[in-house]
Amino acid sequence: MRLIITAFLCLAVAFISAPASAASEAWTAARATDQVRYTIDKETWLPLRKGMAVPNRAWISTGPRGRLQLVRGAESIAFKPNTLASITTRGSNQSRKTDVVQQVGEISLEIEKRQRPHTTVQTPFLAAVVKGTRFTVKVGKTNAAVSVNRGLVQVTSFRSGERSDLGAGQRASVDLSGMSVAGVSQKPSITRVTPSAAPVRALKDAPTSDRDAAKDKKAEKAPGKASNKGSMSASSDNGKGAGGTGKGNGGGAGNGGGSGGGNGGGSGGGNGGGSGGDNGGGKGGGNSGGNGGGNGGGNGNGGGAGNSGGNGGGNGGGKGKGND
Repeated sequence: MRLIITAFLCLAVAFISAPASAASEAWTAARATDQVRYTIDKETWLPLRKGMAVPNRAWISTGPRGRLQLVRGAESIAFKPNTLASITTRGSNQSRKTDVVQQVGEISLEIEKRQRPHTTVQTPFLAAVVKGTRFTVKVGKTNAAVSVNRGLVQVTSFRSGERSDLGAGQRASVDLSGMSVAGVSQKPSITRVTPSAAPVRALKDAPTSDRDAAKDKKAEKAPGKASNKGSMSASSDNGKGAGGTGKGNGGGAGNGGGSGGGNGGGSGGGNGGGSGGDNGGGKGGGNSGGNGGGNGGGNGNGGGAGNSGGNGGGNGGGKGKGND
């Protein structure tokens, strides 16, 4: 009978302590301002309030004035404004490992000390691995930096394949050109490792709405496209001749007042001030006042079916075979 009662009590204690143990594994918001939200699907963002437990693998975003303090036992992570990061926990107790993926912003971490590395922060430029320490990670659109207050942090640059072990008072910065290091009393050394791909892309700002998040998610999937906007040439005299002789006519059926077959001034492909396929105030296939394949001095359609002002292969400012 006594054995049965003892076994029952042990089961009851285990049942009661299980939720408490699970709760101790979760990060909880000890402090959160209004502009702090989280998502588990990168589409629907929910407010993160003080006292709430953060779901595992959730992404957390702070707005321009958002601040967050997460705690888990003796550990803590502080989010500065305009920060986007996710936190994933694997395992439990002494086998527990924490992975932070930080796309933009600044976080400060207080990590308990263990015998083996158990916490990793990955950014678009570098990875930081720790056994236990207090350090800060800043991520911008073109670089990332790690500064150590206490303990030891191993920092690795993905693209350049460089690595450095940082102690208290030391700092490492990584951009597209590689890693640079500095120290208050001693500068840390840099070693070479195999380059690798970054886990996430860089962002300019953390998303502040579902619409922003949707744009970021779409941008991750869409391939880059070349822009067709902008001027064709920065020069107004890229033709084969300047003020030379063209084939057309000035005010006639040919080309008037142009120079060569290059580009000058504008960026259209049509005719200036004429009607239909006529150019430069006259009738013909030539151009007036511009350099190019039928352009007058600007963009678009000017007075006819042709285009006013652009860059083409016609001539301006010369003599032609046409008529005035």
